[in-house]
Amino acid sequence: MYMKLFSTSGIRKKVSNLPPQFVSKVGLAISKAICGGAGENILIARDARSSGQQMEHAISAGLLAGGSNIERKGILPTPALAYHTMKTKACAGVMLTASHNPPEYNGIKVFDKTSMGLSPEDELKIEVAFNDPELSYVSWDKYGKDSEVIGSEFYTNMLLDAASNNNWENINLVIVDPGGGAGCDVINKIYQTIGINLIGINGLFDPYFSSRLSEPVEKNLTELISFVKSSVDKKMGPSIGLAYDGDADRCIAIDEKGRYIPQDVQIALYAQYVVEQNNGKGLVVTHVDSSMLIDKLVTEAGGKVKRTKVGDVAIGNMVANEKAIFGGEPCGAWIHPKYHLCPDGPLTGLKILEWTLERGPLHKLVDTVEDYPVYRNKITCPNEMKEIVLKSLDKKISSEDNYKDLLKMDGLRLSFEDDSWILIRPSGTEPYFRVTSQAMTKKESQERLEHYTSLVEKEIKYVQK
Repeated sequence: MYMKLFSTSGIRKKVSNLPPQFVSKVGLAISKAICGGAGENILIARDARSSGQQMEHAISAGLLAGGSNIERKGILPTPALAYHTMKTKACAGVMLTASHNPPEYNGIKVFDKTSMGLSPEDELKIEVAFNDPELSYVSWDKYGKDSEVIGSEFYTNMLLDAASNNNWENINLVIVDPGGGAGCDVINKIYQTIGINLIGINGLFDPYFSSRLSEPVEKNLTELISFVKSSVDKKMGPSIGLAYDGDADRCIAIDEKGRYIPQDVQIALYAQYVVEQNNGKGLVVTHVDSSMLIDKLVTEAGGKVKRTKVGDVAIGNMVANEKAIFGGEPCGAWIHPKYHLCPDGPLTGLKILEWTLERGPLHKLVDTVEDYPVYRNKITCPNEMKEIVLKSLDKKISSEDNYKDLLKMDGLRLSFEDDSWILIRPSGTEPYFRVTSQAMTKKESQERLEHYTSLVEKEIKYVQK
């Protein structure tokens, strides 16, 4: 039976579903399908999870047996691996990570020479090779060569260069929380080197994320929030908190009042700043599930917003193809195309601090805006029915005339005359449809959510008959 491998963020599963023989076969398929198995160089890095070393050995075996040379980089942030792949012009970079997922998960994400995750077309090549009964190793005398070169000087130099034109001593205090993830060493080293007054928590590699869960959302950041608040109480002066996920491709901020900044507010304000810095022009790319606040602020600054599918690969592709000046997801996965095309948490942290140096303090920036009401529902739907239900919904909704625009690139996104919107999207990883509603008022947002939730439920029941 044909096995589908990739979701929106590479291959990601519980470790119990990533046995060594499976991981090794994926490595062999990458070597044959992407690099031709002919002595090409492939880089490998991993996050700090306890399963990382086992997976590194397993995928290394497959890559070598496919004829590729490998260079193992040890524990690195995902953006460091992606950037190093670009700078060395390696055939591919293989990152072993499950990003913000719990420690019992791991995964495989592959990057190309541009520092982007692989396109769906290249992922399909790997899937086809993996499922080919004729997939085989090269002969013993053509196996690749294995080397280990820990770290990425290219990446650390890029961060130092990005930070070189700022007076960091003007920031009173920064408290960083890498969450025991892959960014621990790089974040502490770079931020201290450039002269930031720094306090670090959860700053040692933690294979089990025992100090806090990896995803940098408000409920997981109580310790960081407490530290930021107490720095004022202890007369240490105002501080900013920065938190990262397990592979450090995300970064979110805590303002000087100890408030977790809503994700859509953070990206909208920063996108506005980027456009203003670019002489009031430029394109910003985000996905179909982000707030209309980003449209409002970017348009007011003179820029434009385009939307694409959920996932950093889709955003990175549009950023590159449309020559955008910034792109990102509200979760903190931001792309800074001046440097490279992978979401980059350590770089984003520096850019947030740079922004506050020029326009801050952060809490005053946040207080200038208020996001619009958002409500969400999820409706159970068997995975095998999703495509049929979505086509049926598309036919029904397309016949209506009460909306301004309908995007069909990732589910169905209806926008209305006042820029309020509804998104109906099948989950890529779970047996659900998700419905999101944002409008100018709570009442309108809730009413639309109820209407379209009911519509989805009716279509699922109809298809199930």
